[in-house]
Amino acid sequence: MTRTTFDEQLATLRHRLLAMASAADNMVGLAMQALIEQDVELAEQVIANDDTIDGLDLEIETECMRLLALQAPVARDLHLVGTALKAITDLERIGDHAVDIAKVARKLSRDSFYKPLVDLPKMASAVRQMLRDAMTSFVNHDLELVDKVVSDDDEVDTMFHRIRDELHAVMRRDPDLVVQASYLLFVAHYLERIADHVVNIAERVYYVETGELAQLAKTHKTAS
Repeated sequence: MTRTTFDEQLATLRHRLLAMASAADNMVGLAMQALIEQDVELAEQVIANDDTIDGLDLEIETECMRLLALQAPVARDLHLVGTALKAITDLERIGDHAVDIAKVARKLSRDSFYKPLVDLPKMASAVRQMLRDAMTSFVNHDLELVDKVVSDDDEVDTMFHRIRDELHAVMRRDPDLVVQASYLLFVAHYLERIADHVVNIAERVYYVETGELAQLAKTHKTAS
């Protein structure tokens, strides 16, 4: 096989990875919309869409294993294939968390929220931007965007703590709202976990570009 053909296969791999990331991002957005609008049909759609993410996961894993077995990639190419294998695991988990949020939306579809949902959508928006930035850094070999993703994770953690504290206060103040507040706290936790998976992807992009494995989030928090 020529180098040109191999490069084309790597480009196809990148495109499939981006398609999976886009699908995961879309699922998170729709799950949050289902929660905010209390739309059961939309929640069910998100849950059904998990099969799409799982299918892409299997396709990309199969392609990665084929490239490893038949092409014996070295150096940067090997890093790229390895990163794709790791990233699909995180993207699949992001899809799972979107389903988790959709299931909460289904459970709370008939509740009157204790206040309009504002903070959770802001947190979701920040998390989705992190994912887009991580994938853009992957495409453009942009380590500055990797740093931004890691920095933005700190902001998401701050949002989570603020939302958690507020919901704990709601539970203490009104026993009738304990169940609702608990489910909303689950959503905040799912969003925080999504951000952690995005950081994992950013760290793999750093690996592709530098050849060094590093826990950037831990390094960033230590430095700050």
